[in-house]
Amino acid sequence: MTLGKLADYTLTRELGQGGMGKVFLAVSPEGDNRAVKTVVFPEGLDARARWETVERFQREARAARSLDHPNICQVLDIGADQDTFFIVMEFLDGQSLRQQIDASGAIEVPRAVEIMNQVCEALAYAHDQGIVHRDIKPDNIMILQGGEVKLMDFGLASIVHEIGVTQTGTTMGTFSYMSPEQARGEKLDARSDIFSLGVTFYEMLTGRQPFQGEAPGAVLNLILNKEPDPIPSLPIHVSRTLGKCLRKQPTYRFQNAREIIHSLAQAATMPTLQGTMVLPAKKPEAAPSQPAAPSSRLTAPPASSVQPTGRATQPSSVRPPPDLRCPKCREPMTANTPSCWRCGTPNPAIARRKHFQESKTAIGQAVKDFDRKQKKGWFRKRK
Repeated sequence: MTLGKLADYTLTRELGQGGMGKVFLAVSPEGDNRAVKTVVFPEGLDARARWETVERFQREARAARSLDHPNICQVLDIGADQDTFFIVMEFLDGQSLRQQIDASGAIEVPRAVEIMNQVCEALAYAHDQGIVHRDIKPDNIMILQGGEVKLMDFGLASIVHEIGVTQTGTTMGTFSYMSPEQARGEKLDARSDIFSLGVTFYEMLTGRQPFQGEAPGAVLNLILNKEPDPIPSLPIHVSRTLGKCLRKQPTYRFQNAREIIHSLAQAATMPTLQGTMVLPAKKPEAAPSQPAAPSSRLTAPPASSVQPTGRATQPSSVRPPPDLRCPKCREPMTANTPSCWRCGTPNPAIARRKHFQESKTAIGQAVKDFDRKQKKGWFRKRK
């Protein structure tokens, strides 16, 4: 595709290259700047497959056109010119998140949280409309001059992954942000976008991807089987939010983007997390006091110094008992936590309580059955 006329639009400059075509700066018939993304389908498709792909492209583009949110790049028009299909979007004056990370490396935590919140607002709105993005990555997140964040490329990702169309240099980047269920070829829902957003969040905080390999197969193996390296000195709730986004099983992740916003809202007032263990703060030592003068009268000791009989109370600064730690990664867990926030292992304490309750219910039911049968004379001796 070269510069010039494309239907009613005049292509003036190439802005970039995507998985299925190129992005151009164009001028609309009204004289406004627009971004035009061309979509060129592969020549190897037979007539039926091409027709189905075009139909799906038009359907996905119409669905993306219906999205109207401040944090979503708006689709203004869709069309075709000979064998070239195109999507017309609003022109965004800014940089992609990929360009910012490549230029400056890791992003400071407050700014990364702010970007996450805006992307989550866009995803929450799209998921409410039943639309899954399927290709969340820094290349599809635009940062405008005023700091506003826009999420792009809704709808096209599903077609790219289905027919396997990629350009050289974009394949590895897309593989690195796939969710485990996407790598296995399973049906996707909103939780797949949450995993991809977690990978993007990790890259914002560190300047590198959590799953890196020399070949697509190696990357997919890491996504399916390896936990990412921990990030030191993060606010506690930021670290826990990131860990929950990157859980392998969708059931243990955040179930929607609004839960991420709520979790990150607690990070502003939380202390930092050194590595993966919360270190308790040391209490300041009290200044030595002068010994009191001896008195001839017998006085009762102060109430604070009297220790109750029986087992002494465990100070809060010591580590929790072994049964309140994850049996797999040894991360601290509370008694009511369903699973480990880091590796997703179910809480054994809850499993024990459930087993005890089920046993208690079964025994109670057996006693009731015995009483009922005894009243009906099932156990009378025959003459």
